[in-house]
Amino acid sequence: MSETIREAWMTEALEAELKRIARDGCVSCEQIQAFAAQHTIEITKMKPFVDCIGLQVFNCRGLCA
Repeated sequence: MSETIREAWMTEALEAELKRIARDGCVSCEQIQAFAAQHTIEITKMKPFVDCIGLQVFNCRGLCA
């Protein structure tokens, strides 16, 4: 399994905010979409970000992949 490289835009502040949304280390696809829209992040960048910070996505709709 390859390790996700943390990109410069993946700030500690964004990580902390997304982790606050998470419950038991998980976030929903809907939460990921809303977070991306709120922070003007391309949805396709969210899967690597979530992987990088160690969260799991549930109810995945395949938009990030």
